Amino acid sequence: MYTFENYVTGNANNLAFSAAKAVAEKPGNVYNPLFLYGNVGLGKTHLMQAIGNSIMKNFPDKVVVYLPVVKLIDEIVMALRKNKIDSLIKKFAEIDVLMIDDAQFLANKDRTQEIFHNIFNEFHMQKKQIILSSDRPPKELTHIEPRLKSRFALGIVVDLKAPDYETRLAILEAKMEQKNEYIDTEVLSIIAEKIKNNVRELEGALNLLLTKKTLLGTDLTVEDANECLETLGYGQVNQQDFSATAIQESNTKGVSSYSALVDRVAEYYTITVADLKSDSRKKEIVVARQLLMILAKQHFKWTFEKIGDFFGGKNHASVIYAVNTIEKKIKLDQNIRHDYNVFVDWLE
Repeated sequence: MYTFENYVTGNANNLAFSAAKAVAEKPGNVYNPLFLYGNVGLGKTHLMQAIGNSIMKNFPDKVVVYLPVVKLIDEIVMALRKNKIDSLIKKFAEIDVLMIDDAQFLANKDRTQEIFHNIFNEFHMQKKQIILSSDRPPKELTHIEPRLKSRFALGIVVDLKAPDYETRLAILEAKMEQKNEYIDTEVLSIIAEKIKNNVRELEGALNLLLTKKTLLGTDLTVEDANECLETLGYGQVNQQDFSATAIQESNTKGVSSYSALVDRVAEYYTITVADLKSDSRKKEIVVARQLLMILAKQHFKWTFEKIGDFFGGKNHASVIYAVNTIEKKIKLDQNIRHDYNVFVDWLE
């Protein structure tokens, strides 16, 4: 069962967690709507379900409904087909807390957007709580009506980032406690070090380890962890001491060339150099690419043209925009600022 108590927090999700708890304590009165966004597997659905479970426990008279957006689309399409939109609107009128998961899939669904816009307005006027999740913030949603995107941002928009190493290890240890199981911290550390951007995959790796432990009937080793990573497509982690001190030492080893920096940054974000040179708009790839661009300018004194050529032939204007954008992000986002400082340390 998804609850606030079994949700592990860290720098990457503290704000989202606090906002979710505030909504659960006063549904409809604070942060309405609550818009959660982040990449797949970072805990958006967990937080939404935790809000719903908390409200149902503390406000038993309230009707709470969780809907993946594809289910919402299906219901609206069915109502349109059967000419029962009025009945559908009445059905939603009985709901006090509406949670819509994966709002980005409303894209290009014009009639659904129109009807959901009306439902949204009714909820908001009556101070009924709306919670939405997406893989990107409202302003970056494509093929969704501007009036709907503006309403998504009426309350609070918070993002969930990839957890840092300490939080990933804490998640694994918390799951172990919940399952009343034990795996040596050194083994868990290898999983936490390698799987950086998806909590769901982190838990999947743990489940694979526990299955292996049950089948073997023995304690797990570093080799078992590496085999697990290979099975999941992550490759092996070199056998070493994965204590916090060792990881810090690893993170501060210098690099002497730009190509070496690119390789290290790709490894840091668990992406490929090809991803960095592609046109991908995935958040972690964009951030990594922009950080590398600003470092190329600041520390290697590359021209904008040379930077653009390195990253797949991007034009001069695109590189200038990327550098200006990441400069602002470094000032405003503590996680990006942390990563930037790590990379600068590698160069000094």
